[in-house]
Amino acid sequence: MKIELSEIFDNWRDKFDHDEWYFNKSFELISNGMSPDEAFDYIPNVIEVIFSLEDDLLIWYTLYFLISLYSIAKTTEIHNELIKNWTTLDKHISNFKDSYSTPFQELKRTLRIRKIET
Repeated sequence: MKIELSEIFDNWRDKFDHDEWYFNKSFELISNGMSPDEAFDYIPNVIEVIFSLEDDLLIWYTLYFLISLYSIAKTTEIHNELIKNWTTLDKHISNFKDSYSTPFQELKRTLRIRKIET
């Protein structure tokens, strides 16, 4: 059964308290069996969700999910939605110290992003 990305964040604290691998398992349920094209096409969904998140831990895990989608997609092509929203995404994530310093910087390295002109 496929779960929706937004469902992962419903009552997440209780689920995470019971299983420290909750996010990894949940994101895997979404991406398991995705083709490279499907993974690439899913990227806008993740970007949209990141904008709705206001918790550093949630953003941290979701950024790593985004990186994993790029791995599944087998590309470093920057999705148009990511290009279009880069400045706003950077600003949003910069409010969350841990996520900005680690997974966001890893995303930039993975995609070889220095600066995106929007």
